Amino acid sequence: MKFPNISHILLLTSVVWILTGPPTLSAQVSPTQPNIILIFVDDMGYGDPGCYGGQLVPTPNIDALAASGLRFTQGYSISPVCGPSRVGLLSGLQPSRMGVYWNPDMGAVRMPEGHPTLPEALRSAGYTTGLVGKWNLNNPSWNPMPARNYFNYCEAVMVWEGDYWPDEQGRYKGVDDRNYGSSKQSGLWGPNRAGDEYLTDRLSRHACEFIAEQKDNPFFLMFAYNAPHSPLQGKRAHLNQLKHIQSEALKLYASMVIAVDEGVGRVLKTLEAEGLREKTLILFISDNGPALTRFKGMPPSWPRGELLGSTAGLRGNKGTFYEGGIRVPFILNRPAVLTEPRVNHSPITTLDLYPTLCAVAGTKPRPHTQLDGLDLSPLILEQAHLPDRRLLWFSGDSGAVRDGNWKFYFSPKDGASLFKLDQDPGETNDRSAEAPEMAAQLAAYIEDWREQIPPPVTPRKPR
Repeated sequence: MKFPNISHILLLTSVVWILTGPPTLSAQVSPTQPNIILIFVDDMGYGDPGCYGGQLVPTPNIDALAASGLRFTQGYSISPVCGPSRVGLLSGLQPSRMGVYWNPDMGAVRMPEGHPTLPEALRSAGYTTGLVGKWNLNNPSWNPMPARNYFNYCEAVMVWEGDYWPDEQGRYKGVDDRNYGSSKQSGLWGPNRAGDEYLTDRLSRHACEFIAEQKDNPFFLMFAYNAPHSPLQGKRAHLNQLKHIQSEALKLYASMVIAVDEGVGRVLKTLEAEGLREKTLILFISDNGPALTRFKGMPPSWPRGELLGSTAGLRGNKGTFYEGGIRVPFILNRPAVLTEPRVNHSPITTLDLYPTLCAVAGTKPRPHTQLDGLDLSPLILEQAHLPDRRLLWFSGDSGAVRDGNWKFYFSPKDGASLFKLDQDPGETNDRSAEAPEMAAQLAAYIEDWREQIPPPVTPRKPR
């Protein structure tokens, strides 16, 4: 595989890491290996949790993570859609390095030769690894990367999306089967039969079972809710809490958010009951911004294009490289180290998780492993300053690059724009004419990147 050789600090840092491994402060963070739980939700908006200003429904358990942890105000997913977002997180690489530009590329994903995924790196460090929920790095019709190859424990695995209520045979379409997705039936409230278990509750149960089964060995749990991703299917038990919401689609979405928050509470209670709370680092992150009601299976009476959830006023939504599509809730909680709540405004991305979690685990990536993120463990210890760097999001004909507070955005629909995020977080004022040199510099950076990475692994049909 051909890797770019672009001259800026992020990639220079990556080159250093190829030779030495990323810097680590693990010895200062903790003398022992903490348990790690990565709660990775699907399509939750930046402004949905109460700790980010959310007002749709209360999220007391998510808020509790922020109230005793580190909340990032400029945390980003590396993609505005599900598949590449997970490729970036689990590989530590900008997805386009592997020819992964958009969701259609997921059926042909391959890790670079000799490049371990994050769970493999942690397993090599002595961690028991578990996956509950969405995997999304394979396609069941081809299946080059089954989750069981990377985790010691797998339960309720979804490639893409799953039904939240079981069918008459007790099966959840899209979960632990060869279906590429769910039934795509939105508008359902359940249960229809006594004893039916809501999928989000099932995932929470499996996560708690995994936690309770661990003894002295450290564990890494990737707890990947598919909620609040479509299909929109909710719990009747929540209806009394949703009377203030008029839209049926948004009411269902809100029920799905409540169920996620309830699940987070169950995990916290299990950790306390098992005496593991102080020994566990918890991350809560969304894979991209909130979706619009434009998916299959919607009742005909529903309005199209309604935003599900909140971006807290940021422009855009899932599928766009505006802030609303890529800026996400990003919370880190570690009681043994974070003794009081903190808020950090450094721009970070999910690419930073691979080197950070390796550092926290007291290990280094395998020699010659190239990574595109930074070790954030200094931010856990104190309000450290990260090195200056450029952040890149890329899907071929659309994307963005951020340099300091400058953000260059481009897409076939909207053209190219330059924004100053500290003054204009809503990306309403194109500053290209005021700062032509910066616009030209970042546009050239994009072209340099484009020329040196492989084409999409799934060829595109001519338009």
